[in-house]
Amino acid sequence: MRAIDTDEVWQLRNAAILRGCAEVYDAKTLEIWTPDETPTGFAELVTRGFYGLEQDQQLVAVGMLDEDSNKIEGLFVSPEYMGRKLGAQMLAFLEQLAVARGIKVLSLDASLNAANFYLRCGYRIIRNETYHSPAGINLPSVLMEKRLTDVS
Repeated sequence: MRAIDTDEVWQLRNAAILRGCAEVYDAKTLEIWTPDETPTGFAELVTRGFYGLEQDQQLVAVGMLDEDSNKIEGLFVSPEYMGRKLGAQMLAFLEQLAVARGIKVLSLDASLNAANFYLRCGYRIIRNETYHSPAGINLPSVLMEKRLTDVS
């Protein structure tokens, strides 16, 4: 696995949001949520805990295990590769990493369009919430969690 380029992760993230969330969030919200310029501080997140999945030497999926909060963050699949189970593959990798680190329960804030994906992957809904984005917008979201006792 190679080191992940921060700008490459940001571009993949934005493309995934613009494709995956277009039917759930309005255009103005998406525009604010996906600025072209990579924000200050994002590089620290990428180096701290992001992992990437490559196919044909191209970054196609990313995700982060935040060990401080026992949360999955930033799970995104490149639009050209959506529907190929790469999100599930990345999530399974992050779950196994969590198990290896002694984490018993993982949580995540799912965008409304992603909640069904996480339900299929064994997560349960805790409650509906509002995600307060660093970009200054509030997004309806779903807090979800999964007990990792059955992950192997």
